[in-house]
Amino acid sequence: MRSGRPPTYSAEERSTVIRLALRRPSDLELPFACWTLDRLVAYLSEHNIGMRRSRISEILLDEGLKWRNEETWFGERVDPDFAKKRGRSSNSIPHHRPTAS
Repeated sequence: MRSGRPPTYSAEERSTVIRLALRRPSDLELPFACWTLDRLVAYLSEHNIGMRRSRISEILLDEGLKWRNEETWFGERVDPDFAKKRGRSSNSIPHHRPTAS
């Protein structure tokens, strides 16, 4: 222990944040599939734990937990056969004719 201000949140509150982040929201009958910091803040405040986003993030990072990157259509596809299933590209893009050399 070091001198200074005592911890703002108890060990029990910190462990609640970690346990909650590791659970699926659907297991708690919540209408979403994954947690965000805002959703964690709202859920904790409903259960009388007022904690800021930044503090929740610190707790999770200290525990070695990271947010996963959200997959978007700009990134790599999970389905390896996506290009085959998608079909040809749009006809609105002109095809380049081979140049004469």
